[in-house]
Amino acid sequence: EQSPLLHLDLYNFDCAAAEGSRYVLTSPRSLEACARCAVRPVELLPRALGDLLREAPGRSMRVAAGLYEAYERERRRKLQQCREERERIIREEKRRILAPLGSLPPSPAARVSSRAAAAAAGGPRTHGGGKGRASRGAKGKSHSLDSLQKRREGSWGKTSSESGASSSYSGESLRERGGKVCGRGRGVAAANGTLLGRSFSLGDLSHSPQTAQRVERIVREVKRKKGLSEVPERDKKIAALMIAKHQEANLLREQRQAAHLQWDSQRRLAEQQKEREEKEKQRALLQGQRMWESQVEKRRGRLHQEQEEAALMKQRQLLVCEERWREQAEKQERLRRERLERAMKEDKQKKLHQELNLKAKEEVKKEHQEREEQLLQEKLSTAAQKRLKKEVQLQKEKRLFNQAEKLKHEALVKELAKQEAEEKEMLKASLQMSLTKAQENYEQLVEKRNQELREKARREDMQIQRAKLAAEKKEREQREHLEALARERERRL
Repeated sequence: EQSPLLHLDLYNFDCAAAEGSRYVLTSPRSLEACARCAVRPVELLPRALGDLLREAPGRSMRVAAGLYEAYERERRRKLQQCREERERIIREEKRRILAPLGSLPPSPAARVSSRAAAAAAGGPRTHGGGKGRASRGAKGKSHSLDSLQKRREGSWGKTSSESGASSSYSGESLRERGGKVCGRGRGVAAANGTLLGRSFSLGDLSHSPQTAQRVERIVREVKRKKGLSEVPERDKKIAALMIAKHQEANLLREQRQAAHLQWDSQRRLAEQQKEREEKEKQRALLQGQRMWESQVEKRRGRLHQEQEEAALMKQRQLLVCEERWREQAEKQERLRRERLERAMKEDKQKKLHQELNLKAKEEVKKEHQEREEQLLQEKLSTAAQKRLKKEVQLQKEKRLFNQAEKLKHEALVKELAKQEAEEKEMLKASLQMSLTKAQENYEQLVEKRNQELREKARREDMQIQRAKLAAEKKEREQREHLEALARERERRL
């Protein structure tokens, strides 16, 4: 006997290796599927046709075959239903295992990385906008230092405010640092405004004392070199304007250099601030990653513990089910032995009953055969008598028939002789008549032939006469013609 721990499920319970097993099924899923479908595992075993015949001895083979087909069809239906339920149980277990993993909280690293990407995307836009505005302010053509100063102050104010706004990412510390940087930028812009607070327009520069001194110096040099006594006022104004324009260009160049230096310092400060923000972001990202990993580990530990508890519970249920199925199998085994003993007793009784029936049938058969033999002898004797009577009757009928045929033949011969004599007389008379008629016809034909010959001879005589007359006429005409020719010749001579 094989071990009861042999793995038997709904797909291999009827194999050759499971024939000696005490249990039909040992797989937990298969047993659970049978329990859900309210099917006993014994009902899934195939049964032989002989078992059905032993259970119902009075049934015929045809009825037993029909019952066997119905049982086999029902068994296959139950087996298919249990297999489908087993597949459904497997899917439910997989779903229970995968469901906790799918419900884990999302990692904070994704949120931190998205914020970092947004801040990094916003930073360059701020600095780029300030730089663009500064470059546009530097490129624009101006004729006064006041307008240049206003544009510089406006652009740096915007740059400092935008850089302060872009640095507000994580916590109050970052906001405080951004505020300090913005305050520092505004302080630099204010200092620059104090330096450029005075008006340096082209008119002011042309009327300033320095410009007047330089113009006077140029006038003296021109008078000394050219030997002129006086320089026109218009030339002095032109020289003053040129000097003022040159001074304005120098001032603009210095202003650009100062603005460029200020922008470089602001850019360095912004880069330092950005590096600090990136470090803070990385630190926050690592902290969030660690927190998420710790949560995942806790969740996995809890899930593992739940799975172990579920496995223990399932194992206990399996042990209980095995014990229940073992008891049920023992009970079924007892019932099967009782059925076998009952079937053996019934078989013995059935054999005795069949033997008695066979003896009675043999006696009845012998009596029936004797009765049939007697009937056969009687039938043979009556048939022989009937055959003799029939032969005598046939011989008598043959004699009478022969006599009648003989008389009929003699009468027929006489009738034929009489008919032959009459036919000869009639033939002779007809021959005589035909002979006379033939002679008459011959005479008519001869007469007709002679008449035709005479007519032909007469026509020939007439033709001969006509030919003679024509020959004579022709000869006469020739003669007359010759005579006429002779007379004509004579007349010519």
